[in-house]
Amino acid sequence: MARRRYSRRRARRGMKIPIVSLAILAGQAAYANSRGGDLLGKLSAFGSLYTGYDLTTGAFVPQNLAIGYGPWVLKRFIMPIARPRLGGFKLPVSIS
Repeated sequence: MARRRYSRRRARRGMKIPIVSLAILAGQAAYANSRGGDLLGKLSAFGSLYTGYDLTTGAFVPQNLAIGYGPWVLKRFIMPIARPRLGGFKLPVSIS
């Protein structure tokens, strides 16, 4: 029996908004913003969260790596355990 092709009839699933990922990035951006300085200093502070290299002092700061990668590691191990159900709302929302 031939397979049916659902190229035009099948409804596309839209892009979902990842709530936790956006919250992590917003928190890190707020942290970089609170460090003060001009725009370049704030971008440097945000970049140091992922590289560990602080451009203002020129030193390696491993604590920044913990702030940058810590929430992503926690999200990786906690999300499979704490999975809330949002199926009834029919919203374009993803908890990831």
